Amino acid sequence: MSTSVEDWPRPTESHEVVYADDDLLVAFKPSHLLVHRTDMAAQDADNLRDRLIAEGALDYRAHPVNRIDRPTSGLVLFSRHLEAHRFLHAQFVEHRIEKRYLAVVRGWLEAPATVEKPLPTGHNSTPKPALTHFRPLAQAEWDVAITRYPTSRFALVECTPETGRYHQIRLHLRHLRHPIIGDTAHGDKPHNRYFAAHFTHRPLYLHAGELQLTHPDGTQRRFHAPLPPSWQEVMAEFGWSGQTPFLRG
Repeated sequence: MSTSVEDWPRPTESHEVVYADDDLLVAFKPSHLLVHRTDMAAQDADNLRDRLIAEGALDYRAHPVNRIDRPTSGLVLFSRHLEAHRFLHAQFVEHRIEKRYLAVVRGWLEAPATVEKPLPTGHNSTPKPALTHFRPLAQAEWDVAITRYPTSRFALVECTPETGRYHQIRLHLRHLRHPIIGDTAHGDKPHNRYFAAHFTHRPLYLHAGELQLTHPDGTQRRFHAPLPPSWQEVMAEFGWSGQTPFLRG
């Protein structure tokens, strides 16, 4: 059964080409935009790949090498031809591409943590190995009683997945009892309702901010996407204590 377009929030920000050459293209995908057409959202014609093709940045031969969830913002890598796709895809399969995400979560993650918990894939219910490393970067505390506690605590967390299972980071953070703010599938409902009621934008606060890979020409490349504008209203309210990467424009 396909999902109605009306069931999804619409993207409120523009996509952007971060880097492009004859072999590959790296683009910023805003929250709530599909990477490409899917059977699950067959009625939704809007997606990053078709946008890039329509504006001439890609042609029909281009395909995404990585995919990020619809509500997640951040970097998506496209190959421009078959040889480049094989070269880049092999790096993902062999876990040689470094992916770095940033998440805003409920509660304080006090120390680095690694979750090794098998997860099903998007098309197969049989769990497969899944491994994610988490590192706390900053923390904040608001004098707001969202739940039964008199104050509310939040953490800014760096997430480094070694595998790429369906909703992996989101599920592994829930396993740690630090769900991502804005995660309507696996998150904390009272916190999500509070953010939806008090702030203009409603992204999933999970951002694919960095990719490091070997280019088909043999050189090492690192691509970076700063936090999107939809985060800035909330980020300015936190008063973080600690590191705050990706905040530069």
